[in-house]
Amino acid sequence: MKIILIIIMWFLWFLNFSSRSVFSPLLPVIEDELSISHTLAGSLFLFISIGFTISVFLSGLVSRYIGYKRTIIFCFLASISAMLVLRYTGTYNQLAGFCFFIALTAGFYFPCAVPFITSIFDLGNWGKAITFHETAPPSSYIAVPILVALGLGFFYWKTIFLILGGVSLIFTILFWLTAPDPRPLAGTPGLYSQVLLRKDFWLITLIWTISNMATNGIYNIVPLFLVKERGIPFELANTIFGFSRAGGLLATIILGFILDRYALKRILFTIVIVTGLSTIGLAVIRVFWILIGMLFIQATMCIIFFPASIFAISKLTTIEERGTFMGITMGIASIFGFGICPMALGMVADKWNFQSGILVLGILATLSCIVLRGLKDL
Repeated sequence: MKIILIIIMWFLWFLNFSSRSVFSPLLPVIEDELSISHTLAGSLFLFISIGFTISVFLSGLVSRYIGYKRTIIFCFLASISAMLVLRYTGTYNQLAGFCFFIALTAGFYFPCAVPFITSIFDLGNWGKAITFHETAPPSSYIAVPILVALGLGFFYWKTIFLILGGVSLIFTILFWLTAPDPRPLAGTPGLYSQVLLRKDFWLITLIWTISNMATNGIYNIVPLFLVKERGIPFELANTIFGFSRAGGLLATIILGFILDRYALKRILFTIVIVTGLSTIGLAVIRVFWILIGMLFIQATMCIIFFPASIFAISKLTTIEERGTFMGITMGIASIFGFGICPMALGMVADKWNFQSGILVLGILATLSCIVLRGLKDL
């Protein structure tokens, strides 16, 4: 039953993540259809990050009163409703409002999913359970750009959200029928203040934010970077973009067996330093095949940072703290990584080019490995 449940949760996380990540490969189409600048196109991710941040901040509070299971079900029912509304958007303002609302509904899932998983699996299996669950985002990174490139030849881009909503409903029902209902202690006093006063919380939040910028900030503008700045055709750019995420899926699976056996801090240091250096390479390299290779390395390393850091958070927290710790960390990181960073990269591109912004981000990501020295308990 645990295996069936973790598979269902994998699909839930894949669909939840895809409802937001799908905007990246669609961005060149949206930009052309609405006749907007790179800055306005990138600003859509700011609305997504604001909505997402509000919901992940509230998820710990909500789940302590209604439980993880009910919060997850509520999250998906609201998200499905939002995806059905997209077909009625026709202007930039309407689309921006939709981006905000779908992220607002989707953000409740993950801060509940991690404590839910760690409550039903033994500590010795946390690494494997968490990393299996975390293969969903890299799978989305691979599948969504390719499916978008193929699907747009057959149907209008808004139809993609109807498909996501329909499949999400199926797995929400399966989760409702099969999942237990573990709950944290209700109404734990001062939990937010306890988390905010922890040094390790701020260190992890800082490095998570920078890594999120290198992951989602880059991911959200790479199709524009490849199409508008490197001159690669739209279909080829999205195909390359999707396959470049394949390494992250394989690496995440391997990571599940490494996390339970080797020093976590050393693993995190290696991931962070390679992520930073490969981001720099993505900015400065112009040879086509080497650029593809660098995109593959960068995508692989930045993706596996998150299951490793989630494992670290799980080891540092109790089940009562876990959702709140995860929610605040993700909220802060989302504002900068998923929201401000793509918009800032778009502004830099309007003024100069994408290459300059990616280079600065790569340098910042490389230097962030210094933060790991402050995490004494890993």
